[in-house]
Amino acid sequence: MERLLALWPRQIGNQCLLMLAAGALLGWLLPGQTHWLQPLATIFLQASQIVVMPFLICELIVGFGRLRPGSLRQLVGRGGLVLLALWLAASLLVIVLPLFLPPLVTSEFYHAGLFDVHKSDDLLTTYLPDSIFTALATDNFPAVVLFSCVLGILLQGLDDREHLLRPLAVMRSLFNRLNKLVVRLIPFGIFALIAINVSRINGEQLIRIQGFFAVCLISFLVLSLLCLLVLISLTPLRLRSLWQMIKGPLALTASSANLLIALPMLVSNLQEQLPAALGVDPDDPRVREMHEEITPLISLGFSLPTLGQVATLIFVPFSAWYVDRALEPLATLRMLLSAIPATVSGVKAVVRQELLNLGLPIDLLQLVYVNGEWLYRFEKVLGLEGLAVLAVLVVAQGVGAWRPRLPRLLASLGLATALTLGLGLASRSALAAALRESYRNDARLLALSSTRSGETPRVASRPWPAAPVTLQAIRARGVLRAGVQDDALPWAFRNARGDLVGFDVDLLKSMARSLGVRLELLQLPLEQLEQQLGEGRLDVVAGGIQNTPERAIRHELSRSYQTVNLALVVPDAKVRELQGGERSAPSRPISLAVEDESLISYGLEAQIAKSLGDARQRARVKLVPIGSSAEFFTAEGQRRYDGLLTPAESGAGLAVLHPSTTLITPFGREFSSELVLMVGGRDAAFRRYLNGWLTREISLGRIQELFDYWILLKGGAAARSR
Repeated sequence: MERLLALWPRQIGNQCLLMLAAGALLGWLLPGQTHWLQPLATIFLQASQIVVMPFLICELIVGFGRLRPGSLRQLVGRGGLVLLALWLAASLLVIVLPLFLPPLVTSEFYHAGLFDVHKSDDLLTTYLPDSIFTALATDNFPAVVLFSCVLGILLQGLDDREHLLRPLAVMRSLFNRLNKLVVRLIPFGIFALIAINVSRINGEQLIRIQGFFAVCLISFLVLSLLCLLVLISLTPLRLRSLWQMIKGPLALTASSANLLIALPMLVSNLQEQLPAALGVDPDDPRVREMHEEITPLISLGFSLPTLGQVATLIFVPFSAWYVDRALEPLATLRMLLSAIPATVSGVKAVVRQELLNLGLPIDLLQLVYVNGEWLYRFEKVLGLEGLAVLAVLVVAQGVGAWRPRLPRLLASLGLATALTLGLGLASRSALAAALRESYRNDARLLALSSTRSGETPRVASRPWPAAPVTLQAIRARGVLRAGVQDDALPWAFRNARGDLVGFDVDLLKSMARSLGVRLELLQLPLEQLEQQLGEGRLDVVAGGIQNTPERAIRHELSRSYQTVNLALVVPDAKVRELQGGERSAPSRPISLAVEDESLISYGLEAQIAKSLGDARQRARVKLVPIGSSAEFFTAEGQRRYDGLLTPAESGAGLAVLHPSTTLITPFGREFSSELVLMVGGRDAAFRRYLNGWLTREISLGRIQELFDYWILLKGGAAARSR
């Protein structure tokens, strides 16, 4: 035991690095055994979060309150220049790196995030909330920092400020001691966090978005190298000294994806080690003064857009590339000018707003969730590096340790440029080879097969003769005659093997099994199916049939079994015009193709015109019936129609099969509809049986199983035995 304890590093930074490696190894080798570490990770995160805010409030009030007159202006001036330089460096990479991405064709499956409601973020309420206690409760760091800074600045004008500063200084010391207790947990918290997160890595997801991973990795390497080279070019700081100061906070930030809880450690390390690293006398009055200014400086830098937040905006031009609509450099620059100030409200909120502004599909936001585990670490670690650069450069200038070496600085900039070009060209070549013919979502969709066990239903080649449609007659002949409409993905369609499959096909198989009869199918256009149903040649009709008043007049309808939401499938080039969001109404008439003619009504046209319009005027919309969705996807259909009005649950699959189009949801969930079965005959017993059976299927979760498999393309194993 003593030998093992002797191997334990003395320095907290080395302890963090050791446990980081150990946690990564455990998560990689034993991913199923990391769940028992979750309580430790939770305790660590909660303890860190509790300590941080009180510690920083006291630090800021005391730090600003004890600043000498005029020093605040100098601090903000020097720090502002450094922040602008950091933002400029990250912005240049956001503009340049996406230019190295090769062409890509893709389209994504249906997901619930398509209907996320966007709430506009107000920077004014971010910095000025209703109450400071609300800001504390919601971890609104910018508001807390601003409030604390204002209190500290106001204290400077009070003659008896020491009466308040002395007890606050005692509280600061108390919270500092409490923070040191939490610091002892950091290596073990890192171990738990990194083990849990490594165990969750999805290799398939990493392959799918390797382009984003590549540009982020290059951005991280170049910015990290640039930060390092700038520091050693402008100050006497050595690499070893810098590493000693940031390795602990770096490991904590990388493992937790939380920069806030690493700030106390970063501040403490800089206060204790930076004077010696810069080679200045710790008893120099300027050094003691800068010691007090480090906390306000770091806190202000954190409350403003960080280096990591600006660099993360590379997701927006990546998203445009992902849907084959690459942004011009000037468009990316305009995006940065509006997005950088808003990054303090969070990456997801800013990305969503910029996707809307640029007319890019909102469903691209799901990539933020897919990449969240490493994307937030990328942002936070770069943010930490930027704060370290900010503190070192401002302190070095303030204590007279400014040692600019122009040749070394120019060489550093040249090296960073060469590294960007080299890695960019290499990644473009590698990605082009890896992504060649890599689009597989269409094949994945067409590879789906029935989730229901039992006999494969026979598909009739011609209509059946007319026969009574009653519950007794169906059971007597032993056959359920079901019609499914053509071109009804994902409700009824031909898969890659030529089998007739789909959500409604599986539903009909289960229904026939419940009736104790054999299922036979007839696939025809919807208009012909309705005719056959009226003539008594079919018992039921399915295939994504929506409940409409006109249809209810012509036929008996079952109860609803699935809610769908109308959306648009549009060519990629027309997404911006029809996406919705904060932009003006289309200036020309919009022609929308509609496969189900019974949906067309003046009321629906008016509602769509309102949704696609703006506050001043409605859009001019024309709904045009077409024979099938295939007509829309022809060259002539793409020229004639601006979009296809269809349920989002169907449209996502159509866009996957035609990746040059995109599913958009400008109406949200405003235009919902219900899927039903059309029932032949007038037998009340048959209708009651169908409705009772559908109610039971819904209550048992079997309809949800079908939705998960055929719409979301997940699961299926649980449903195969039914």
